[in-house]
Amino acid sequence: MEYKAFEPNFYSTTVGDWGQSFLYASKLGPKAYTLVDLGHHHPNVNIEQIVSLLLMEEKLGGFHFNDSKYGDDDLTVGAIKPYQLFLIFNELVEGMDARGMNHATDLGWMIDASHNVKDPLEDLLQSVEAIMISYAQALLVDRKKLQDAQENNDVAAAQEVLQQAFRTDVRALVAEARLRAGGALNPLGVFRGEKVREHLIKERGLKTVATGL
Repeated sequence: MEYKAFEPNFYSTTVGDWGQSFLYASKLGPKAYTLVDLGHHHPNVNIEQIVSLLLMEEKLGGFHFNDSKYGDDDLTVGAIKPYQLFLIFNELVEGMDARGMNHATDLGWMIDASHNVKDPLEDLLQSVEAIMISYAQALLVDRKKLQDAQENNDVAAAQEVLQQAFRTDVRALVAEARLRAGGALNPLGVFRGEKVREHLIKERGLKTVATGL
């Protein structure tokens, strides 16, 4: 059950926020869940808190990953608010581990962006990179120190624990993991160096027709 505060040219939508989605999913039964689209929130909404609550209630179904500046901008993941993306993954790692959930399969993961000013494949490569980096940083969080700080109401210590992980440059580790999995160290560089876009244009043509509204 996806939710969205507003749609262009309309005041609001039928399922306007996570609370309505959670209510409907609860009434529909154990097979219904709430989907979180990172762009479907008003500015400065605490999305990581929503993620934590839905996990606790066992009603988080999955994600549409993107980023936004003002509203549902559908920008590249991590392009505007990388720290919030990290905080969301911090809640995901902690919450899923607490429930014995499989990080890869127990939630639905999807990139939902609008490629208006970028090559769509380049946007996807950058989005996957941002997701992998935030996930790796979340895995670095010292859970014991964070829990001690939370129990002692030591906000400064909790901030230090989280920002220590966020400020750790994990790009080399992520690239090595990608290489060992059969991928490229520098996906965007390979994409451009191999002229993938040019080859696809030769196969498919330059002009496209998009369907939708």
